Amino acid sequence: MNDYENDTNKLKNNIRHLLQLKELDQAKTLLDKYENTMPQEPEFYVLRALLSIQSDHYDDAWLWLWRGIEKYPDHTNLHFHMGFVCECLNKYQDTLLHYRYTKNLTNDKNLKDKMDTKISEVHAKLKESSADEAKPLRVLQGTMEIANQMNVLSKGLQSLGILSKTLSYYDFYLGYSSDYTWNLAKEQNDKNLNARLKKLTNKLMSQYNIFHFHFGTTLTLDGADLEMLNRANKSLFMQHWGSEVRFYSQARKLNPYAKAKVMNEESIKYRLERLSRHIRHCFVADRELHEYVKNFYENVYIIPSMIDLSMYQPEENTTLHPKPLIVHAPTSQEIKGTKYILQAVEHLKSHYEFDFQLVHGMSHKEAMEIYRKADIIIDQLHIGSYGLFAVECMAMGKPVICWISDYMQDNYPEDLPIISANPDNVVNKLEYVLQNQDMLPEIGRQGRKYVERYHDMLTNSKKILRIYEAVESLS
Repeated sequence: MNDYENDTNKLKNNIRHLLQLKELDQAKTLLDKYENTMPQEPEFYVLRALLSIQSDHYDDAWLWLWRGIEKYPDHTNLHFHMGFVCECLNKYQDTLLHYRYTKNLTNDKNLKDKMDTKISEVHAKLKESSADEAKPLRVLQGTMEIANQMNVLSKGLQSLGILSKTLSYYDFYLGYSSDYTWNLAKEQNDKNLNARLKKLTNKLMSQYNIFHFHFGTTLTLDGADLEMLNRANKSLFMQHWGSEVRFYSQARKLNPYAKAKVMNEESIKYRLERLSRHIRHCFVADRELHEYVKNFYENVYIIPSMIDLSMYQPEENTTLHPKPLIVHAPTSQEIKGTKYILQAVEHLKSHYEFDFQLVHGMSHKEAMEIYRKADIIIDQLHIGSYGLFAVECMAMGKPVICWISDYMQDNYPEDLPIISANPDNVVNKLEYVLQNQDMLPEIGRQGRKYVERYHDMLTNSKKILRIYEAVESLS
């Protein structure tokens, strides 16, 4: 045995040991090392699946094993674990398939006998109606998580009795969770990746009847899945969130301070035309985004972003800090107007006592701890509408400063309590807030009420469910 084989075996043994001890974070760190530095052998996919199982992420375990079986279709251990996972997920037909594969592939008499017993047990279970199969709506969202919205909607749908899952192809530093994860960035050099994604589409088609996509992404890299899903008579929805549809020339007519991440409007138009040829139904969060997509999709529904209010409790003590803490958390400093915010802070700090914190490059959970300590939140100064960051902070009773364009001011509910500021007046607006801090607790209370009224997970999930049901009734 050479040094490479010794190192590989030692790493795998260490991972198995950590999994037995339930040291899951350490096991994940070693698995990431395995993935990044060594060929992905069958055992890699088994170990990844075992980590997901120990974390109670059985759907993700299924995807890891499916990927392994695609590469190594005659590997006994992959089929054995896939049978176990499918049984846990009540996918009894698939369970039988993989247990039979295990029995046929192994030379171990004890394992053959064990598979005979398991196959008999699963046959008995198959006679009983599966709870999941009894549910008429089976929803899959994918493939990019935007501000935790896939996860929150899925949670809302599940609370309404709907089988709902999420699939993410894009690993993001904020740390949002998904039921299925496949980090495509790590497989950019795989020439067969799109073909594998088409195979995955074919498998998922049998499990779900509603496919709700986000941010212009779908199940394959080339959009071939949309034709497959339409041929199978699946209900398709696209939810757009901002930069992927924002036409700069159009945005400037609505908002003099507008900025756009994507300046090539022909590429935006081409993508929207291609998507809307296959997808009739589109969700957006507000009237601004509606303007960009209304001429492409047959039906456009405005459903505000949503949060689980139970996760964002306002502080009972609304007493301000002696030195108020101002927090700004830009995902894109150019778009958020961070330069002007920093200039305003620099200008005012010689005249007023306050602390300022710029939040970036940390997980959502870590960032939330800082937001909870804030007295004043600054969202953005260019887009002209508020995003989920503002919603989360209002839910915690935090006063929010954010640019609301005249167009959006006319289209938002009248009780919107956001303090509007743009690059030209942010110094004056922030100074006014610092001079009138006694008004902040009441603005915070109004923000909480506003979010309860318009951004509640259950209320907005019910609205989306009604649309799903209406579309399904016509299919």
